[in-house]
Amino acid sequence: MFNELSIWVVEEGLDYAVQIFSELNIVRGGPNMLHAELLGIRRLLNHTIPWDFCILLSEQDYPLRGNAVLAEYLWVHRGTSFVSVDEGECERDVSYQCGDRVVSLSGGVQYPKIPGMRYASGSQWFAITYQLAAVIGTHLSNSSTIVGTILHDLITVKQPDESFFQAVVLNSEFCSRYSDYTLHWTDKDSMREVRSLTSEYNIMSPGVLIFPRDVAKVSEVRDKSLWAFFARKFDNSLQSTQLKDSLDKLSKQNSRKVWTRVQKHQVPALWRLTQVLASSFADVVSVDRLQRNVDGLFHVQTLQLQLGHGRTTLLLREKLAMPSRSSSLLALRIGCDWNKTDLVFDGDVSAVASSSSGLYSCPSLWAIVHWQMSKKPVSEDLLLVWIDPGGTPMQHAPIKISEHSVLVWHRYTVQSMEQGILARRTFFVYREPSQIPWHKVKEFFDVLPS
Repeated sequence: MFNELSIWVVEEGLDYAVQIFSELNIVRGGPNMLHAELLGIRRLLNHTIPWDFCILLSEQDYPLRGNAVLAEYLWVHRGTSFVSVDEGECERDVSYQCGDRVVSLSGGVQYPKIPGMRYASGSQWFAITYQLAAVIGTHLSNSSTIVGTILHDLITVKQPDESFFQAVVLNSEFCSRYSDYTLHWTDKDSMREVRSLTSEYNIMSPGVLIFPRDVAKVSEVRDKSLWAFFARKFDNSLQSTQLKDSLDKLSKQNSRKVWTRVQKHQVPALWRLTQVLASSFADVVSVDRLQRNVDGLFHVQTLQLQLGHGRTTLLLREKLAMPSRSSSLLALRIGCDWNKTDLVFDGDVSAVASSSSGLYSCPSLWAIVHWQMSKKPVSEDLLLVWIDPGGTPMQHAPIKISEHSVLVWHRYTVQSMEQGILARRTFFVYREPSQIPWHKVKEFFDVLPS
């Protein structure tokens, strides 16, 4: 397999990005699975290609959605690691790997925990930020650090790969910046106990997903489990390959980019923004707006500009107001005409008309709060406050974030408060689009290459 992968990397021209290595004998339930993951993280940290997230995958995983949908999801969650944490449920049966066999040295007796250390267990699958990976890679070999202490403590217990990242998150500054959802979905109904000749530990493992038996089940996951970007497990059998082919088709169909021509009277501020931006280049020939794709949970307003000279294309993407400190709140947005069905702003974003009627109008003003999902019951009270240009609070709107909240919308609100100001979204109000200054364009939109 090592040789096959090495040949594949060369044939596909991926040697600039992909590294193949084989250094460890991995036995189910033993420590080398964790060692392999940590080796991979260290190699990524030394890679020449910059990255934001490290996602652990196996050869039996397969994507449920398109890459663009995953990229947008992670972009909104930037700074958030995805680690499954079931606190206090870590099994501490001391184990030892000898050659191709893992044995128990404590006969199921729980090895004592370090006083004051928070322990947890959970799924081995994770998606961690560069920042968390860098802390792990930097302190791994230093037993005087939290990371080094955790590794030294857990490496001798059963399945340390299902408790190491959980413990690091709980005992570090990252404890307030993680989601207990991983990006993986596993068919719990097909779980069975797997017995191995190389280990004294029996492992629970899901069955193989095949076509057509599991089509309906996987389709329901795609529709309802908005956090699921990978499913497991698959193999190379004909029926499993057919199911993977059907997923490819759905992903391509549902994540394709769809642009809609924007008329001046529909979203007047957009035209002003584009004119200001392009004035030094050329006249704006047309403006198209990117539509929310079927699979996408999060969507930010993105515009495509066609300029006169040479038909140059520019992209403008709405900036989000991010929380000022670690929080389950992901982003705050202000705009006109929130579409509850498509979960998009039909009107202007960040620069809005002062009138509710007429040629240049904002019939309804909305504040949109993107909120992190959590498996654990979450209920938080927030106060959204409308503040006038002079700094005087005009309206207070209490809202409650409940379990599985992903997105909350509310009229006439601009500020989220949770023991002080958590996030603030300023916006520009105009009578005529020509009043929008250039510095506001730069404040509310990013200019991107096409």
